[in-house]
Amino acid sequence: MTNASGLEATLDLPLPRLVEGRFSNLTAFTDEALFEACGVRIAFTERSGGVSEPPYDSLNLGLHVNDNPESVRENRRRVCEAFGIDPTRLIVPNQVHGADVAVCENAGDIAETREFAAEGSDAVAVGCDDVAALLCFADCTPVIIVAPSGKFAVAHCGWRGVVYGAWATALSTLCELTGDDPERFNVYIGPYIHACHFEVGEEVAKQFFDSFGEASLIDERHVDMGAALRCGFASMGVAPERIADVDMCTVCDAGERFYSYRASGGTCGRHGAFAARILG
Repeated sequence: MTNASGLEATLDLPLPRLVEGRFSNLTAFTDEALFEACGVRIAFTERSGGVSEPPYDSLNLGLHVNDNPESVRENRRRVCEAFGIDPTRLIVPNQVHGADVAVCENAGDIAETREFAAEGSDAVAVGCDDVAALLCFADCTPVIIVAPSGKFAVAHCGWRGVVYGAWATALSTLCELTGDDPERFNVYIGPYIHACHFEVGEEVAKQFFDSFGEASLIDERHVDMGAALRCGFASMGVAPERIADVDMCTVCDAGERFYSYRASGGTCGRHGAFAARILG
């Protein structure tokens, strides 16, 4: 939709809500109202519906975990097919626990964006239709940010990404892409390791306290990454009611629904955070 000046006109997004759904043989948490409003399909995938063998069974989306590469490519193809995107238009970065953002503003930039992302990026921002971002997780926190225009960013936030601001860089990049204010964005937080299982050293706990205050600490050795992110997003102007947390722990649900690096002893697959604005 365009206004009289030729600029894209946008309405406010519906408030975010994450609901589990079936897509072909896959199961994922998504927001149908968001898809209906602006065409953006977001998904936090679960581990069923793929072809990978144990211990990566079955929808492993990570190529870096010693799974059969052909199985991973088939799993990624299944995700793209389930959500209506061409697999050749998928961007999957090399995640390095940093804060760099790979940006694809136009469909013609996808090759260049992939090259940048391969050098190491922990977020992907997309400003065009029919280009998808997929990031991989197994305890770290997946974050998807969506603007009313349908532009979006997907971020990978381990404890370093939370403290060092991968989420903040993704948010700032999306503000630059859209010219919009954060208060109009929807933020979605996928499954991650909850504080009940996330014991850290005193130095890490102090970094959380210094950055996000008492709300991010359960005690002196356990940190709450979701609470820290909610605090951080609110400090940058995101409305609290526009932050949806699936509120599921990857360790508590390891083996059944999600992958957990900590619960598996370090050998496991990766579930994903996927987003694309889909035409038609």
